Amino acid sequence: MESTREGEIRTRLADIGGPDPGDGERALMARLLRSFVAKTPGGVELLGELLRGGDHRAVRDHAHSMKGSAANIGADQLAAIFREVEDSARDGVVPDPDLTIGRLAAEQALVLGLLEDLAGEMEKA
Repeated sequence: MESTREGEIRTRLADIGGPDPGDGERALMARLLRSFVAKTPGGVELLGELLRGGDHRAVRDHAHSMKGSAANIGADQLAAIFREVEDSARDGVVPDPDLTIGRLAAEQALVLGLLEDLAGEMEKA
């Protein structure tokens, strides 16, 4: 059974590559997914540092960037957490670092493995 997360990501990938992507499109999407998997943990770590630093503008900007990256591949639930952080920071409130990073780490753990599996699937197709 396909999870909601997987369905959201597959839908976004279909938007990117079309209903019947060729070898080039599948290779591009696999690289996109693997790039996200490689970069996201560091981005979440940096967000934690920014949250602890208390600079709401830096938090807002970084959360905005991370939100866009997550939304671009269809990781909607992860993007929603980044959106909450961005919105709070835009209002001048820096969310609790430990709680926020805990939520992000939990969602990231669910998403990154799925993205690795999907990238491998694209490379084999």
